[in-house]
Amino acid sequence: MIEPHERQRMLRAYSIGPTMIAYLDEAGIARLDDLVGADAREIAMRIEIATGHKRLNKSGLAALRNLIELANKECGGKD
Repeated sequence: MIEPHERQRMLRAYSIGPTMIAYLDEAGIARLDDLVGADAREIAMRIEIATGHKRLNKSGLAALRNLIELANKECGGKD
């Protein structure tokens, strides 16, 4: 479960909203740190498997890239 503090951190990424946060939660991603160095397509696949939803569209992938970029900057990962 994504804690309120982590939810607020994630919501600072451009295009990330409550729906994407819920998808991440269902996929077992609970912290911004979990996304350091991640690949947006792999995260999208995890979300699709966990939620049973169709493939995320281009906007969804872009939002995940923004979130991963934020994680890399804030959590000491590489860009």
